[in-house]
Amino acid sequence: MMPRIKIQSRRTSRRLCLALLLTTVVVLSVMSGAFGFGRGAAQELDKLNSFVQSQGSANNAASRKFREGRDLVGEENWERAAERFRDFVNDHPKDKNLDAALYWLAFSLKKQAKYEEAGLYLNQLLNAFPRSNWADDARMMRVEIAPQVGDTKSVEEVLTVDVTGEGVRVVTKQADGSVRVITKPAKTGEGMDNEIKIVALQSLFQANPERGAAYVSNLFKSNSTANKNLKEAALEMLRRYPNQETLALLVSVARTDSDRGLRAAAIHTLGRTNDAGAFGVLRELATTANDDETSKAAVFAISRYNTAESSALLSQLARSATSREVRKEAIFWLSRDGSDATTDELMRIYEADRDTEVRKQIAFALKRVGTPRALTKLQEIARNVGDAEVRESAIHWIGQGGGEQAVEFLIGLYDTERDAEVKEKLIFGLSRTRSKRALRKLIDIARGDASVELRKQAVFWLGRSSDPEAAKFLEGLLN
Repeated sequence: MMPRIKIQSRRTSRRLCLALLLTTVVVLSVMSGAFGFGRGAAQELDKLNSFVQSQGSANNAASRKFREGRDLVGEENWERAAERFRDFVNDHPKDKNLDAALYWLAFSLKKQAKYEEAGLYLNQLLNAFPRSNWADDARMMRVEIAPQVGDTKSVEEVLTVDVTGEGVRVVTKQADGSVRVITKPAKTGEGMDNEIKIVALQSLFQANPERGAAYVSNLFKSNSTANKNLKEAALEMLRRYPNQETLALLVSVARTDSDRGLRAAAIHTLGRTNDAGAFGVLRELATTANDDETSKAAVFAISRYNTAESSALLSQLARSATSREVRKEAIFWLSRDGSDATTDELMRIYEADRDTEVRKQIAFALKRVGTPRALTKLQEIARNVGDAEVRESAIHWIGQGGGEQAVEFLIGLYDTERDAEVKEKLIFGLSRTRSKRALRKLIDIARGDASVELRKQAVFWLGRSSDPEAAKFLEGLLN
């Protein structure tokens, strides 16, 4: 029978409550498949399939991308699934299924252990579509990844976590004071058996770490028939009980396991050990691996060290890695350090690397840094009359950042811009800021812009606003 875990925040000190909740969520992450498709995989895929079927057989570009993303999720090809859903989000920002695409983009990123990036898209979903049918799933995922990204806010909102044989039930307190109950059904059959083995493995490590490590060693032998989810949970146990033997086993899996997903999981786990010896192994994997998945996993693991040495290595990889995807990954994690020195380094890379996709990644990285200096550089990119795709990416991230300075910049650029496609991006950026000044600019555009198409775009985004002033203006258009 599955163990029943219940944590309550009442009459418990705040610090102890948060510590207990974080510990519980980590356990839930292992048991619910945070390190693989795992528990509830069939239910997740069934939900996605049902959603796609309910949308009909539309054959437009957005629908094709969403179906392709669905198929890649079914294949557990998380990297390509994330790419497809990211394309959907960037190319079809006003599609009716944007909320679903944001959820599955975050889901695919979570499966690659890209927790911080997943959290960004979950927040975008919940901010833009708080009443979406995908909102509860997004809130559950945000709680699940909270320990990996240090998100105490999501954990603080949790009142109770209840795990039984029927599934997981999380009760959260919302910003308006209301209480929301989110449930996730359990999986039966083989999945349940594996979960019991995971709990047994945890208990074995707690009682005798040496015996636990010996058992895990057998799991990774070439003739082992152990379930992949059990192996992934075993890697986490090796991290929690570090010694020379467990670290050597992690290195062995990272270098030689035949399953690329398990190699990546072992590499991620090495990054969480903060072991000096493991850093050298990660450097080797990042610079010499023959496939992008292994190199990118090593880049992420290196970023977890958060030292001067790791920052220098990320900068080196961002500049000189042969693979564009590895350069982009290094840029993303380099931006974790929000210093002016990092901003300057990102701009030097921007000037040296002419690749459009790399430059778009730098635009996102500058938004992620978020300092006044970084945002000024982002605005410089948005003004540049060079690559239109890069400009549009910069405009998108300026709009996502919000703030009155961003609003004034977008309005000023709109008034001087001549490219209609760039102006469409500026209208979308203004709609994302939720600023009164931006709202009134959209009304001005809708009322009198010389381009009928741009007026239609402004009207569309005003229709997505909950502001009474927008509703009043739209009513006036109808009279």
